[in-house]
Amino acid sequence: MNLVVLAGGRSQRMGLPKYCLSLAGIPLYEYPLRRLGALYQRHIIVENNGLIPADGKSERLVVSDLVADAGPLGGIYSGLRASDAVLNMVVGADMPFVSPSLAQAMGKRACVQDLDILVPNIDGLLEPLFAIYSSRVANVAAELLASGVRSVRELFRNESLRIGFIDRAYGTHYDERLMSFFNVNTPDDLIMAQLMLRAGETSIEEERV
Repeated sequence: MNLVVLAGGRSQRMGLPKYCLSLAGIPLYEYPLRRLGALYQRHIIVENNGLIPADGKSERLVVSDLVADAGPLGGIYSGLRASDAVLNMVVGADMPFVSPSLAQAMGKRACVQDLDILVPNIDGLLEPLFAIYSSRVANVAAELLASGVRSVRELFRNESLRIGFIDRAYGTHYDERLMSFFNVNTPDDLIMAQLMLRAGETSIEEERV
């Protein structure tokens, strides 16, 4: 499996591109890479400004959106086209607390059940940017984009794809507080992420003592 991190988008609610943001001195997009990177052979970063460096890491590949202004669906399509793996874990670059345990469990489930998509459905709220996508999804995404569709949800309605869902109970088994789905969309979210990061560091230090 490969890891695909989507770092494009207009970031309208934030007011500036998210790749410019840092959390505790670390670029925001680095958090999912650091937390999940050890699970996957290659790390593909999809962005649209040409400003994210590859850092010379052999496992890291930085690619540009193949379709301009196509939103997350375009990012997923671009990441899948750049990947040489059958299954891919796709996450947003603005998700600093993604759970390796949940990601790994979802990957195993998608493999065992031979799924094209495995997406969390938490009380009716879909989380398409913490989900598994197979290479077969790329062709379906290409058709949607060519027809002017920009919604990721249309992938989940495609009858040619084998689609599975995980629910809240499954998610909390591996990620008790479901922090994997916290994302930084606004300046207030960034402040909250900073507070949560400090609280986590304090808790770890208390346990060590």
